[in-house]
Amino acid sequence: MKQVIKNQFLFNWLLFTLALHLSLIAHSSILFISDRDWNSEIYIMDANGNNPRNLTNNPKEDSNPSWSPDKQQIVFQRSSNAKGGGKGKKEGGNNDIYVMDKEGKNLRQLTDHPGDDHHPTWSPDGKQIAFVSNRGGGKETAIYVVDTDGNNLRRLTNDAKLTWITSPNWSPDGKQIVFASWVIDKGAKEKSSEIYVINANGKDLRQVTKDAKLAWTESPNWSPDGKQIVFTASAAGKKGNGIYLIDSNGKNLRQLTNNLSDNTDPVWSPDGRQIIFSSERTGNYEIYIMDNNGENLRNLTNHPAPDYQPSWFTASLLSITLTNNLKVTTWAQTK
Repeated sequence: MKQVIKNQFLFNWLLFTLALHLSLIAHSSILFISDRDWNSEIYIMDANGNNPRNLTNNPKEDSNPSWSPDKQQIVFQRSSNAKGGGKGKKEGGNNDIYVMDKEGKNLRQLTDHPGDDHHPTWSPDGKQIAFVSNRGGGKETAIYVVDTDGNNLRRLTNDAKLTWITSPNWSPDGKQIVFASWVIDKGAKEKSSEIYVINANGKDLRQVTKDAKLAWTESPNWSPDGKQIVFTASAAGKKGNGIYLIDSNGKNLRQLTNNLSDNTDPVWSPDGRQIIFSSERTGNYEIYIMDNNGENLRNLTNHPAPDYQPSWFTASLLSITLTNNLKVTTWAQTK
């Protein structure tokens, strides 16, 4: 009898979490960066591209936004310089990590360091934020992880051959982080940029991309089921950057876009069926969406100013926990 009750409870809990997950997906929104107000601002729009509005309205350059798992907060980087360079231009000033709520209010600064802190990303359980920094000194960059209250900072990567790390992204189960890095091997005449994965405890670094045809890689992003990674890459000797897909074990590499312009910043839809990205194929960066096989391409934005760095909210079951009284609650907001 006890086993029947237990099984019924587990079944009901799974139904609840599934319903919550689907509800969050149905109300998903897309963050992106736009220069339409003459500097880099964080915008939000509906998943169909409608209803864009500015969340930051700040003279300083804001970029690389990432949703919290409960869709209540947004982490991003802010430059100390006003009127930042925008897409395709060098970022100015020193960057630190900030958090605001989904309406763009209640801003708080998470890091405050002379080093450059950038590319923040929220962990699936909502407890940590990973980011890249050169605070270790010199030109070297590394991935750091900090609790969402700004405490318990620790360095995750320590491999000397990783010379310039960018774009960390957590796996859906929170156990691994994928990132891109320039690499110098002993005896090598040229640098190469590859996709790597490391455990969330800083152990077991492994290289995902090993195809000699890829001269440069960036912006890796896990699929919602954790089986694939989408990323940006340029092919040796060819113009422009394309969107590529690879299995998380490093196998089955395929190219999704064939346009000779820059195609960057790919991100999965919550259900894994679509991919959004930014592209300069019309002479101006816009946000596009396509099916996960590269077909059915269409615009989400169409504005004279550049739109780029999309971030699609993805509901995570890791943000849902059971309490002692058998109620289901989402993780608490950070202090």
